[in-house]
Amino acid sequence: MTISYRKHDLYPESLLIRDFTGKVSLNEIIESWDYIIANNLIEDSTRGIINNLIGCELLMDMESFSTLLAYLKEHDQLKKIKLAVICDDPRTIIFPSLGESKERELRIKPFSTMKAAVNWAIIG
Repeated sequence: MTISYRKHDLYPESLLIRDFTGKVSLNEIIESWDYIIANNLIEDSTRGIINNLIGCELLMDMESFSTLLAYLKEHDQLKKIKLAVICDDPRTIIFPSLGESKERELRIKPFSTMKAAVNWAIIG
């Protein structure tokens, strides 16, 4: 599994994009969030983070998903921004869908395209 970080071409001050490849585990996701926080990649102008999981295999179950939500809620800077998740696998999309419907402290939403995720993070 690898994760690359980049600023959005049109909205570099507002959007950070994480592109995931390969098999993605809970520990790797949390380590990635730790990296983002430790390196101050979330700036005052950041409106959202787009998590691109297209083509990935998400190694997650309900227990690890609950652990991830608890981790995200511990960090105020993550509660202030939008967390878009782009995925193309029904086994993956269930997790951001549950996050959107069940978790009111976090702004999580699933998408199937980058364009839709960007529009939500910037406009919606």
